[in-house]
Amino acid sequence: MHATHGVSRYAGTKMMEGADGRSEEYFQLEYADGHRVFVPIEHVARLTKHVGDEVALTRLTVEFQRRSPYGRLPKPK
Repeated sequence: MHATHGVSRYAGTKMMEGADGRSEEYFQLEYADGHRVFVPIEHVARLTKHVGDEVALTRLTVEFQRRSPYGRLPKPK
């Protein structure tokens, strides 16, 4: 469970290289409709384990992604 994105499935960690050439580790979270979010491991406090009945994965919509701390808003025209 991600504090901003909602219910997801943990799919492990992944090393990814940034534009500056540094490699960092990220948690890979899977959402409905095949969407994925990569959360930097230093943001582990935003993740909690869902306890209780099984629930559907959150469907990430454009509006939902705009509120995300990891998403980017479109550039002004």
